[in-house]
Amino acid sequence: MTRIIGSLLAAGTVPFLAYRVGRAQAAWQDAHNAKRSLRRDRRTAWGHTARLAAGALLLLIGLTAAAFDLAR
Repeated sequence: MTRIIGSLLAAGTVPFLAYRVGRAQAAWQDAHNAKRSLRRDRRTAWGHTARLAAGALLLLIGLTAAAFDLAR
């Protein structure tokens, strides 16, 4: 009886430990991928910000030119 219980415990422990080791490895990969994704997303956000700033600057220049023309 003790052998059967020991065998069942061992049979249950091995997959559990393998799962935990696999999850630990996956967590490291997730952290690495998140760091790489953060850099890519930051680059994309700065690109959008630069285009928005350039558009706003062109709009302000146009409005300033129109106001100057109307004032004359």
